Formats: sequence, structure tokens, C-alpha cells
Amino acid sequence: MHIRKEGTVAEPVRLYRINTGSCNGCDVELAVTSAVAEFDVEQLGCRYTEDASEADILLVTGPLTVRARDEVLRLCAQATQGAVTVAVGVCPVSGGVFRDSYAVVGPLARHLPVDVNVPGCPPRPQALLAGIAEALEIRRAGREGTEPTGERTAAKSDHADNFPARGRLSFDAGACVDCRMCRHVCAAGAIRFEEKEYGVELTLWHNSCVFCGLCSHYCPTGALSVTGDWNLAHRAADSFSLVEQGEVRYAPCAGCGAPLIPVAPELLHAAFRRPTPEIETLKNLCPACRQQMSIGATIR
Repeated sequence: MHIRKEGTVAEPVRLYRINTGSCNGCDVELAVTSAVAEFDVEQLGCRYTEDASEADILLVTGPLTVRARDEVLRLCAQATQGAVTVAVGVCPVSGGVFRDSYAVVGPLARHLPVDVNVPGCPPRPQALLAGIAEALEIRRAGREGTEPTGERTAAKSDHADNFPARGRLSFDAGACVDCRMCRHVCAAGAIRFEEKEYGVELTLWHNSCVFCGLCSHYCPTGALSVTGDWNLAHRAADSFSLVEQGEVRYAPCAGCGAPLIPVAPELLHAAFRRPTPEIETLKNLCPACRQQMSIGATIR
């Protein structure tokens, strides 16, 4: 318990958990915040409650299913006035890998106001604490009639960086060859390519990404890589700005001048299966000109 300046004991902020049909991955991480002292929510002045009518902060996990929707709305309606809603994991935020299921009616924000998102599959306990801290700030501002601070809450742990952790994806546009393998293997539909006059633009939505790393694994040039930035807790109002973007620009074909995205030399080496001095020339040729050169024709 925290002590007020006057010396009186402060009432803890009550947290209430709602599972809307999750795999329980996020629920296991939430359990850590009540069972492990290092991550215990009591350090934030909070306690868990089993009574929805006592809830000051609602923690919602899982993709919102058809069968759970009415019960979830009923429980949320019982919460205290001004209760703050936190979407835990990508499933309530965007639907995650279940977004197209006939049994899912999410995302959660389609049915009730959401104040904080904590992306991840599942989020780490440190990220959960950061999200709860954001919710506390929103609750405080609401009670005092002020605006919440705009800064993201820092989440720290003494051993947070001592072991590898899955985090947000980073995109190196200079290494991308527009093969779109990443989009093909992304089960969460977090990656989009958009044709532009100057080239191609990639957008990766962190609120949909499940940190599985398949895009990075299958990327033939290393344009996508997994970082250790796991603290993505943010205000729900900032959802559409939490993205990774990059532009892959066209270059003129060295043969005919048609716009193209140069091929990475390592891909051409893999295709030819032997070193060749023509690689540097081939990478700046369109498929038609490359085919002519490969059969011995002269490119003018």
C-alpha cells in the first residue's frame, strides 16, 4: 500500500481482468503481475479484484468473440464511473491472427471505448506495468479534470536487457527488393505494400504484429529485423501512428530506362549459383533486358 502525504492509507486502484476468448498467453503474463514481486502491480498502488463493480481499470485479453461480446459489455458496464479500459495483447487491439475468423467480432474498440493498448503476443510483464501506469495517468487526469501527460511511460527492469526478447520490427528500405514474402507469411496481416508513383511504400502496423519474426526469418535480404524494443504500451488515440514505414524507390533500368527496384546482388548470386562479373550489371536491368543479356544479346 502507498501512504498519502497526510499519513492516511491510500485506497488501492482496483484492476479487473476480462478474458474475451484468448489463448491464455496474455493471462499467464498478467498472472506474473500478481504473483512475482518484481512485477507486482502493488508497486503502482493497484490491487486485483474479482468484482467488476469495483473495477477502476479493466484489463481485457483475447479476441472479442461472438459468444463473449454481450457478457463483456455487461461486465464493463458494471465498472466504476470513469473506469479506464486497457486492451492487453494484439488480439483485443486488432484481432491479431484471428481477425478474419467468423467467431470474432473485434477489435474491442468497435464495441466500447479503449484508452490504452499494450501490443504483444503476449506482452512482457514490464510492458503490462507500463500500460497499467498509462491507465493510472489517464484515470488521475480524469479525476482532476486535467489533460493526461503526452509522454509514454518508461518501463524498466534490472535484467530486462540481459536476454534476447521479441520486440517491434525494424525496416531497412535500402535492402528491400519488393518480393513481398513478408506480407505473404504474416498471419496477422500487419504488413501492407502500397504502389506509389516513385516506388513502393511498406507499412507495418505494430498493433497487429504478433512478434512471431516470420517476416524477418523469410526476408531474403534482411530488410526486416526483430528489435528488442518490447515496450509498446501507448494511448489508444495513438494507435494509427504506431507503425514502421519505409519507401523503396524506383531506379531506371540501365537498358531501357523503365522504372524498377534494383535486385540485391546476393539474390542474383543465388540464382546463378556461381560468381559472375555480370552481377553488378544485371541488378540494374528490368526482367526483359536481363533476359536478353543472359542469352548473349547486347543491351543498348
